[in-house]
Amino acid sequence: MPNRFLLPILLIASFSCGKPGEDITVDTFSYSVDTVTVDAKGEILYLEYELRVADYSEVDGFLYNFNKHSHSIEKIDLDQLEWVGTFPLQQEGPDGTGFWISDIKGVREGQLFLSGEKAGIFNLEGELLKKIDWSNVSPEEGGILDEEKFYIQVINPNFPESAFSLFVNYTKNSVILKKLDASQNRIAIIDIDPNDNYKTYTLGDLSTYNHWAPRVNINSQKDKIIVSHEFANDFYVFSPHGDSLQAVNYTAAYTPSKVTLTTEGDLVNSTDDRKNALQYYLGQVSFGRLVWDAKHQRYYRFSSSTQYGEEERMGWLLPEISNSEVYLSVFDADFKLLDEMPIPELNGLPLSKYFVKDGMLWVFVNLDDEMGFIRVSFE
Repeated sequence: MPNRFLLPILLIASFSCGKPGEDITVDTFSYSVDTVTVDAKGEILYLEYELRVADYSEVDGFLYNFNKHSHSIEKIDLDQLEWVGTFPLQQEGPDGTGFWISDIKGVREGQLFLSGEKAGIFNLEGELLKKIDWSNVSPEEGGILDEEKFYIQVINPNFPESAFSLFVNYTKNSVILKKLDASQNRIAIIDIDPNDNYKTYTLGDLSTYNHWAPRVNINSQKDKIIVSHEFANDFYVFSPHGDSLQAVNYTAAYTPSKVTLTTEGDLVNSTDDRKNALQYYLGQVSFGRLVWDAKHQRYYRFSSSTQYGEEERMGWLLPEISNSEVYLSVFDADFKLLDEMPIPELNGLPLSKYFVKDGMLWVFVNLDDEMGFIRVSFE
């Protein structure tokens, strides 16, 4: 589905988050915000993906960002707020990553899991240390079916022998989670969409490839794999230790539990129909992924509602954004909802990348083509 959350630099540059350190008290939590910029030291950092293919590694404390143009990894020191170096990767050969990379995860100091055409663990010298190969398991034993396709895969540093991937079945219009045990060439299948959110919120002709699917997030946090859906707030927590699955549903103060349908999602409709339906959904709510705060022992999740204007944008799926409202949901370590609050300082910004560092939420923002972050600190 075409990328729809990119915002023009003009809008981002005009953003003001108020006075640094100004406290705002809402219900249980009080917070303050400030904005910081990374010193690129003359380098042109890759911001086109808005750090979607990037990871802040708690293992060594660096941010790693994939540069599509140079097929390399940019290493950022967030303590000093400066670029450290750029490390090229090979596309072909025994250490090749393939021609595209969809996700990054820090697993050990100076070692990254790269998900993409050829997944594996690489060091910063570009050497392939461990290959992740799903093809060794037959379809009869849980391997990849002809009608299935990789959506995205992740790894959890606590379980180095396992990989986790979402698979989309284009015949059933469904999404499932699979766990690969590389040491035993075994695959387990986990149902992380019992409410059929993927099929329900798909727009277009479900009998063909001509349809638009909602976003499904898979995230490796702490010792968990968390799968969440864009248009419904239920999420699913898989614990590889014990292979247990926890379903989480909650009722929040500001956001609905799910988006109200404008169609049943299985109609053969026009592109304009789909655009209108998508705007209708995004105007209600779009749920983000959960991130873990080790300092405060809780999880955070952003969600937003976005309104669109009339003016079309060249190269964009949806018209100009007229306004957006951002909310933060806070959960304890057992995924009980503690609070939900609006964060007006983030209104109008894309929430493409956010993570926790030193007990603060860091939200990426493009500041006049410089890598910047809005930091949300909690009392």
